[in-house]
Amino acid sequence: MRRILIIIVVAAAVASSCSYQTKDFDQLFAGFSEASLDTAQTSRVWDRNGKLITELRGEQNRTDVSIQDIPEILQHAVVAIEDERFYEHSGVDLKAILRSARSNVSAGGIAQGGSTITQQYVGNVFLDRSDQTGSRKLEEIFMARRFEQRYSKDFILGKYLNWVYFGNGAYGVEAAAREYFGPPSCEKATNIDQPDDRKCLKVSELTIVQAALIAGLIQAPSSFNPYRNYDAALKRRNLVLGRMLANDYITQDEYDTAVETPIELVQDVPVLEKRYPAAYFVEDVKQWFLDNPAFGPTRQARTKLLFEGGLDIHTTVDLDLQAKAEAAIEEILPDNGTNPDVAAVVIGTTPADDGQVLVQVGGRDFFGDSPNAKFNLASGPGRQAGSSMKPIALATALEMGIPITRVYPAPMRIEIDEPSVCGPIWKVRGGLRPPKPDPNIPVDPEAPEVIPEITIAGATQRSLNVVFAQLMVDITPRRYVNMAERLGIGKGRLPEYCAVVLGTENVNMMELATVYSTFARGGTRIDPIMVTKITNNDGTLLYESIPNPVQVLSRSVDSQLTWALTNVVNYGTGTRAKIDRPAAGKTGTAQNNADAAFAGFTTQRAATVWVGFPEGQIPMKKLFHGGPVQGGTFPALIWKEIMLAAHEGLPVQDFPTPPPSSTTTTLPPLPDSVEVPNLIGRAVDDALLLEMDTASLILAQAEIETNEFAPGTIVNQAPAPGELVPGGATVTVEVAVLPPPPPDEAVPDVIGLTESEAKQILTGLAFVVVTVYEPDPAASSTSPTPGLVWSISPAVGQTAPGGSTVTIKVNPTP
Repeated sequence: MRRILIIIVVAAAVASSCSYQTKDFDQLFAGFSEASLDTAQTSRVWDRNGKLITELRGEQNRTDVSIQDIPEILQHAVVAIEDERFYEHSGVDLKAILRSARSNVSAGGIAQGGSTITQQYVGNVFLDRSDQTGSRKLEEIFMARRFEQRYSKDFILGKYLNWVYFGNGAYGVEAAAREYFGPPSCEKATNIDQPDDRKCLKVSELTIVQAALIAGLIQAPSSFNPYRNYDAALKRRNLVLGRMLANDYITQDEYDTAVETPIELVQDVPVLEKRYPAAYFVEDVKQWFLDNPAFGPTRQARTKLLFEGGLDIHTTVDLDLQAKAEAAIEEILPDNGTNPDVAAVVIGTTPADDGQVLVQVGGRDFFGDSPNAKFNLASGPGRQAGSSMKPIALATALEMGIPITRVYPAPMRIEIDEPSVCGPIWKVRGGLRPPKPDPNIPVDPEAPEVIPEITIAGATQRSLNVVFAQLMVDITPRRYVNMAERLGIGKGRLPEYCAVVLGTENVNMMELATVYSTFARGGTRIDPIMVTKITNNDGTLLYESIPNPVQVLSRSVDSQLTWALTNVVNYGTGTRAKIDRPAAGKTGTAQNNADAAFAGFTTQRAATVWVGFPEGQIPMKKLFHGGPVQGGTFPALIWKEIMLAAHEGLPVQDFPTPPPSSTTTTLPPLPDSVEVPNLIGRAVDDALLLEMDTASLILAQAEIETNEFAPGTIVNQAPAPGELVPGGATVTVEVAVLPPPPPDEAVPDVIGLTESEAKQILTGLAFVVVTVYEPDPAASSTSPTPGLVWSISPAVGQTAPGGSTVTIKVNPTP
């Protein structure tokens, strides 16, 4: 009697479904086939060569694929285990329902389902999943029949396979294939040329055993999770293989081989622990997207689109070059727990990649355990770039008509007393030692002091602070800051005071690379580009970058500046950055050697490198072969290796020739007589003097204080190697000597001055300044003047060692 009652009830339910009218299902289904179901789709981030960097997902990891791209072996596996009469029934399988009903009546409730694939899909997509009542089941039956009347079996199966959950956060067969078996072979290929990423699918590569494992997960993804329940997963997979054999989807031989095959999976890594390359760059791409109102009216909407929109984000980074850059850093400055950190940026300046960020190294390890691991040293608040900021002053001067051959005094120390331009007296160190007196000539006590002089071009090559301090007076801080912002430094980043020319304010490597890429293009600025295009889940275009070039400098000005910076690399403080082609650049070292940088360019690439400790301005006094780290040491060496890699396959190109009147006046005449030998790097000894005498040349020496070369080494010469000079001409060389330690100084009274004024005075005395922002407790709660210094430690008048730290307390600005 029980069996008869079950048959009657089920038959009546199926029959009544033909006229069940509790919902307007036609309206519910209307337009369903024309658009994908609104399910969360995983977005993907690609490098410039079509290599997958990472996937961006919300709670659901899903990538929809068409039924044509799902192999038959997987379709058959799912049908065999979930609904083996799928191609025979019309949405409802009476036999399965009877079998389920018998089980449920015996259990006194719902103990077993008899739902077809169609029922599973419509019941979960269109109905309340938590409702387990009989009326819901009737709705499900009716909807399944109507759904199959409207749509084909392939359409329904495709929707199901993209919707169903397979465990480990994977929704849909493509996500499941990647989750358990890794990326497709086309994503692991090298030297690929922009593949059709929408056809680069793992699901199409599945084997019989892999397809059976995935199909077996549908019933209970957690219970059959192969990472946690291997034996249960193996038993379930073999059950699927048995049903595939019973339904003639595989042969007996295929079955015998498959059941003996162990389960092989990729390593199970939690989502938050999955590593991927160029992570600092990817974080900047995500923030760029989330901050861009073009992608949605609110940040919440943009977040949903980014992580659930199934976007394909094509970026500019070159993963191969990124890896080479990171390898060069590790080779030159290994991550041994005590060495400083490194940041680097490379921007393309050729027509094929103009303005595009090819490399961004934001730190040692984005996924590391350090509290500073995720702090992007390349694009964050930045650090001091030192003399790498001087070319901005040179550009300003040249644009104003100040010739690059203008001569300035270059004493070892200078005091700038221009209160209307630079505020209080500004003491600056860093010039040339006067030539040693000839021992054969009697000293005249009445003779005036000999003060060395040098051109702006020569001061750039030697990075002489005293000359650029005087130049800053002539160009004014306001013009300097304006030029910096035109070239690529962020607006409002630099205060208008004179010491900023020495790189005392924070800038990041992305900003500095923008500046130097402007020089590389002949004075044309293009803001950095990280993303070339973004496509929606259906392949339509959402975004495409359009470079916006702006001519900032005239080509005449830029060519003179470039000529001066090539001399820095060829003969000046940046010789360690020499590569296999013409290059220009500038070293930079912060006070107390707490930051060091090198920025430079060719006609095809611009790159910047910073070295320092992310925790703060920690002196790097003895880290470079026992000497201090400066811009011409680790940063220049790293820059060289990165740029050599960045130019692989590119032709050698020369810089444009500057106007003759702007540079040749600093060079000696070139008669066909004696070729000047290359003396840089040699020591002045008897052998060298004999060689010069034999060549009919006279050697004159001048000392230059530097830590970048061993004492006694020739670091520069004039005329340059290879030039032709008349016989008997003088060749002047600069010989390295160790600079004296900064003298002890009395702490000056800067209380009541602005922060910028105080820092200019203190840095002029070689103090390292630390600023603490807190209100003066002695002042009235309503009267403290924002931005003024109210305390200094050590106290005013107290003698402190040169190069030591002075802490000032400043009333915060509201």
